[in-house]
Amino acid sequence: MDPLAPAVVRAAGTIAGAALGRYRPVGVVRVGSAEDRAQSYRRFLDAVVHASDAQILYYYRRRDAEAVRGIRPRLRLRRIHLREVAWRQYTQAQIEVHAALLGIRLCAPAPVLTAAEDLVASIPRFYRPGTRHTLPEQEYLTAHDQCTAAQAVFLEAARRDLDYHPRPWQLLRKRRERKYREQASRR
Repeated sequence: MDPLAPAVVRAAGTIAGAALGRYRPVGVVRVGSAEDRAQSYRRFLDAVVHASDAQILYYYRRRDAEAVRGIRPRLRLRRIHLREVAWRQYTQAQIEVHAALLGIRLCAPAPVLTAAEDLVASIPRFYRPGTRHTLPEQEYLTAHDQCTAAQAVFLEAARRDLDYHPRPWQLLRKRRERKYREQASRR
C-alpha cells in the first residue's frame, strides 16, 4: 500500500469539509435560529400594528362618509374616496399580517404560535360578526384594547422563546431591569 494514499484522502476530506462547512448561501434563511425567529416576530408585530392602525383609520373614514349622506355631493365624494383609500390600506395590511403569520408558523414553537393566532383573531373588526352593522365607537375601542392585551401576551411569549428574560440566578440583571422600569414609569 502506498504510504501517501491515507494522507491524500485525509487532506481531501479536510478540504472538502472546510469548503462545505463554510457554505452559507446568500439570501437563504436558516430556519429556526434565534435571529430568524426574532426577525419573524418583529415583522409580525409590525404587520399587526399596521393592520390595527389601518382598521382604525377605515372605521373613522367609514363613519365620516356615512355621516355626510345628505350634505354637499362634492364633500361626500371626497369622503367616499378617502374611505376607499383607507380600505385598500387595510386590505394590504391584512395581507401582510397573514404573510407574517406564515413566517411565524415556519419557525416558532407552539406557545408563540398560539399567541400569534390569538392576536390575529383579536384584531378588531368594524362590524358585528354575521351582520353588516358598524360597531358603536365604544365597543370598537373596547375590541381594540383587547387586541392590545393580545399583543402583550404575544410579546411575552416571544420574549420567553428568545430567552430575553433573566435567569433566576441573575439577580443583578433583574435588579437593573426593575430599576430601569421604575425610572421609565416616572417619566
